[in-house]
Amino acid sequence: MSAADKSRCGDARAAAAPASAPTPGADKPARSASALARNEELARAEKMRREFTANVSHEMKTPLQVISGYAELMANGLVPPEDVPRFAQLIYEESQAMRALIDDVLILSRLDEMAPGADEAEAVDLRAVAERVVGRLTKLAADADVEVHLKAEPVTVQGNETLLKQMIYNLVENAIRYNREGGRVLVEVCEEDVPAGEGASGEGGVRIGIVRVNDTGAGIPADKLEKIFERFYRLEKSRSKELGGTGLGLAIVKHAALYHGGEVFVESEEDVGTRFTVRLPIG
Repeated sequence: MSAADKSRCGDARAAAAPASAPTPGADKPARSASALARNEELARAEKMRREFTANVSHEMKTPLQVISGYAELMANGLVPPEDVPRFAQLIYEESQAMRALIDDVLILSRLDEMAPGADEAEAVDLRAVAERVVGRLTKLAADADVEVHLKAEPVTVQGNETLLKQMIYNLVENAIRYNREGGRVLVEVCEEDVPAGEGASGEGGVRIGIVRVNDTGAGIPADKLEKIFERFYRLEKSRSKELGGTGLGLAIVKHAALYHGGEVFVESEEDVGTRFTVRLPIG
């Protein structure tokens, strides 16, 4: 052991040793404050669970009513034969909306229960994931008259590929759905250096993986930027439902980034567009 090692070990032992015998009950205020903080956190978590359950029930009620109502009319022979295909299409669309909602609820519930790194991490190529996502969304982009471009470098992070794919998918899908006709979406994947003190934990001087999704949509008002990651928050409720949004996509993006030790930022200018940036640690 070197002199420097001995010095550090000695410092550690000295710091751990009490300067004097503890006074009985001296740590009670600290324990009480800690218990109070834990109770407050538990109360907040319980309130969030109750609100989440209420919101899920409310969101499911509408498609269920539509499906039940149209199915009852068809079962009772009250739908003219020429209208049956239209009613069947409406039932199909509402069932798909419910399926999407259930899928997103299950993903969020899983993220709530998983501690960061709980799954065995695997090497994930973000460029390959982004390429698959853009490929899956080609038809949606064509139907919306939106061009999607991918500019990607090889970037490998350790994590859960399914969650990372869902995170990128939600960002790109939103950029397409809430764009304008003739609009553009640019998806970027690259590595960048984080200056000291700017990382999620205050660390810096490290390489991080970046996923950016830029769109030319209507933009987000400045006073709404902090709210868009809340569960079931929608800027335009009627338009969101018309476009098939569940209100959970960006909440999944935020929690998936946090699960991987990363963070997500949003910049937007009304009538110009929006940029989402996800930073993920490499290694």
